[in-house]
Amino acid sequence: MPLVNTELIAIRKNLFNKIFYLIAANIVISLLFLSVYKLFIYHFNIDTLIHNEYSNLSKFGFNIIILLLIFGLSVKWQLRTFQYLKTKPWVLFFFKVTFMLLVSLAASLIVNYYFQYFQHLMDPISTNTWIIENTRIYFAGALYLFFLFLFMYALIGSVFVSSFLTSFFLIMIGFVHYNKLLIRVEPLYPFDYKQISQLKDVIPMISAYVSLPKMILAIISFLLIMALMIFLPNITISLGLRGGILVVSLTMLYAYSFFPKTFMNSFMKKNHVTIVKWNQIENYQVNGFLFGFISNLQDEGFQKPKGYSKKKVRETAKKYISNSDKNSIHTNQLPNIIYLMSESFWDPTKINVAFSSDPIPHLRQFMNKYSSGYVLSPVFGGATANVEFEALTGFTTSFLNAGVIPYQDIMDKKKFVPSVVSDLERKGYSSLAIHPFNKVFYKRNVVYDTLGFDKFLDQETMKNNDKTKGGVITDQSLMFEILDNIKKQAKPLFIHAVSMQNHMPYNPGAYEENQIKVHGLTPESTSILEVYTEGIRKSDEALQLLLEEIQQLHEPTIVLFWGDHLPILGANMSVYKEAGYDDGNPDINEYRYFETPLLIYSNFETEQKTYECISPFYLAQILYETCGLQKPSFYNLLAELREQMGIQALKGSMIMGSNRESIKNPTKKQKQLLEDYRLLQYDLLIGRQYSLDLLYR
Repeated sequence: MPLVNTELIAIRKNLFNKIFYLIAANIVISLLFLSVYKLFIYHFNIDTLIHNEYSNLSKFGFNIIILLLIFGLSVKWQLRTFQYLKTKPWVLFFFKVTFMLLVSLAASLIVNYYFQYFQHLMDPISTNTWIIENTRIYFAGALYLFFLFLFMYALIGSVFVSSFLTSFFLIMIGFVHYNKLLIRVEPLYPFDYKQISQLKDVIPMISAYVSLPKMILAIISFLLIMALMIFLPNITISLGLRGGILVVSLTMLYAYSFFPKTFMNSFMKKNHVTIVKWNQIENYQVNGFLFGFISNLQDEGFQKPKGYSKKKVRETAKKYISNSDKNSIHTNQLPNIIYLMSESFWDPTKINVAFSSDPIPHLRQFMNKYSSGYVLSPVFGGATANVEFEALTGFTTSFLNAGVIPYQDIMDKKKFVPSVVSDLERKGYSSLAIHPFNKVFYKRNVVYDTLGFDKFLDQETMKNNDKTKGGVITDQSLMFEILDNIKKQAKPLFIHAVSMQNHMPYNPGAYEENQIKVHGLTPESTSILEVYTEGIRKSDEALQLLLEEIQQLHEPTIVLFWGDHLPILGANMSVYKEAGYDDGNPDINEYRYFETPLLIYSNFETEQKTYECISPFYLAQILYETCGLQKPSFYNLLAELREQMGIQALKGSMIMGSNRESIKNPTKKQKQLLEDYRLLQYDLLIGRQYSLDLLYR
């Protein structure tokens, strides 16, 4: 009985294979026949072919159906031919190779289409328009994927298994890119794979923005593909030929992936691939997802400056030593210093809608009385670690490649990187980092040691850990934790605190009640903005609590408070768009979406100053000037950059001067100072630290 069942299964599988081969072969032959015919009609001009045929897709599809019906009339002849081919090894070999190549080609065209589909936020019209206008780039990308499919076939040995699994994996990468664009308005970078280990913490944050039905559909599709592969025939070729395919495809993939340095460079130029390193959003828009993504494989996180050497570095460093003690006031009592970087803290009333009351009255009061201004965050909606990297090190992320998060891409491999932490410890300070979240997020548990912190308190080790209804530790708890440690510490203390309360998502029910009402938006947008605003209101109250307590301390204490970046308010910035927050001038948007409040509060007398819009890497240098602390020589470079050269902020390729004006054509002196900055930052962060003893004595 079992034998009969086995034979029956074999017969059914054989019948399924025949039907599958017939359908697949007829579709492929129909497409090839019509494509060759059309190419001949258009004199083999692929650009013209795609442009003209796209305008009449229905006719093209109708022609395919007619051809399939015609070929269907010859099914018996096709079956006889198939049986005959099975008796001719060389013909069968040719058929296998051709079929394998055609399946790989079809898969590469489909996957590359989906890459562009996700790049254009699942808008088929925009996707098709891009393909028509960038035909050469599209087919150049499909060729890259073709070699990738060949490579996977050579490894796995089954054309269907390799094609299906590779297609599914690549399409899922495209889907992740789509979600990152939608939520963060930022493309997917190769460096992002390092955050896979933190998925369990990331998923709850983005779950409200990810379509559950689409995820379920993806899982069902994967399971159906796995089930289908049980019945599909395995087309095998010799191991020797697979080895040859492996070598050729691997060579081409390498040449493609690193094309600026390989023989593929001229090919890419002929196909209009133009890498826009200084603007990654434009880079992905111009070149499509695939070439935007692989263009970021070209270099390490920080490209070595030309002429990097011990002699050049030390000569450059010595230029900034002479004025090291200028304006320094050697105070008798070192003040406690608190860096308070508030998660997604921003003034929501900048959105042009009606609020029932002001969510940040206390901050406004303090900003009017103490030194204050705005910070130009290097990021939007996320990558908090890059903001604190700038604030703690005095280094700019503008010199790093797009997508790099130095905490997990550079600093986790270093034993020591100079920072405000290590310099203050040399002055007699103790140091403490506090972050009410998972300590391994952005590898803070490793990097804080590299920066020189004595101690790190996270959500597991904080004594004050009351949570919101949304499940995150409140800002009020963070303030109590700061105060507890300040009061019990005998030595002067430097605290770097990074809050968590206002992290996305802003779901209904995150708080007991939203006390401030918003008017002028759709119900969905209103809900998001009211939840966010309630969190900001509570953060403002928590800040007041902290500063009032510090005012009563008998020890001098200074607090630098700022927001790390603007919040993500709805998928694809929906709340901002609905409220008309965007400006027609792109130069204005360069700071409008990146500018957060800054307050420098002290319980001792300091000169009140206004900081119009500065990068976080200036904060330590400003702190030292405010407190009268002796500066490390590296801060002399930063002071000259800001005060003498008028460069208030750097963000990507943008250089911001006074009055928030973009500096399009920097002077020779500004360029030289920026090159010095780049060289010394590379040396201290990546290089051999030749300048360490000169800049941080």
